[in-house]
Amino acid sequence: MITRKKMFAIFVLISLLNTVNAQVNHHLVIPSSPTAADMSEERLQRIDTVLQQALNDKWTNGAEALIIRHGKIIYNKSFGYNDLEKKIKMPDNGIFRIASQTKAVTSVAIMMLYEEGKLLLDDPVSMYIPSFKNPVVLDHYNEKDTTYTTVPAKSEITILHLLTHTSGIAYAQIGGGPSNSIYAKNNIISGLGLEKKLLADNIKKLAALPLMHNPGEQYTYGLNTDVLGYIVEIVSGMSLDEFFHKRLFEPLGMKDTYFQLGVSKFFNVNALVKSTCPGYCLC
Repeated sequence: MITRKKMFAIFVLISLLNTVNAQVNHHLVIPSSPTAADMSEERLQRIDTVLQQALNDKWTNGAEALIIRHGKIIYNKSFGYNDLEKKIKMPDNGIFRIASQTKAVTSVAIMMLYEEGKLLLDDPVSMYIPSFKNPVVLDHYNEKDTTYTTVPAKSEITILHLLTHTSGIAYAQIGGGPSNSIYAKNNIISGLGLEKKLLADNIKKLAALPLMHNPGEQYTYGLNTDVLGYIVEIVSGMSLDEFFHKRLFEPLGMKDTYFQLGVSKFFNVNALVKSTCPGYCLC
């Protein structure tokens, strides 16, 4: 069953993805009426009700929605506040944190390197990060003292396992179970909100820890894309941030997409973001 919260999240995600797609041809995107794009103006107004209800229920301080169809902007409205305490209204060109959409961008980077013949999807991760050689799988876990035993994995992790979240690597700080405790004990953290941290440091520590299951045997949403990001750095010779900007964001005209926003991009009382396209903050 899809709850109202899930529907809200799905709607916002679709809006974000449509916006990113539109930036590829941002010079063609023009404001237009819904009828010009074969859309119902009456039905689009239902979005107002849904987003306003989200504010009324205090799910969020502010929200923005953008819908582009056939190169035409047919809906672009903002609701509520960017800063509730200072009563700064949400603008129509706001910058938002898109969190796990970094995974999609990183996966594109990997596939670019694949198309260029610089790696294969069946390559073992240990070809690029030797510390992933001879992985082990969690066998028995003691909740009382967080000790555990392991057994050798049946196979090595491949790039394809990472792309499909079937490597056996779990997530840090979210989810639950033994992985949370094991990762916390070894200071493995997720990427959200980190500054001045090297991806390599986290990944090398992660490589020494047990997998939650054998590679390829089941799906576990985890830090797989973080490992892919480090592979992008190794293969390309660039930091992930640099690769994204030079190979993806700049060619696509994504002028307001960053890992860390500069001071000039933050909203405050005296200055709003001046941008031709909505932007996003990766995590």
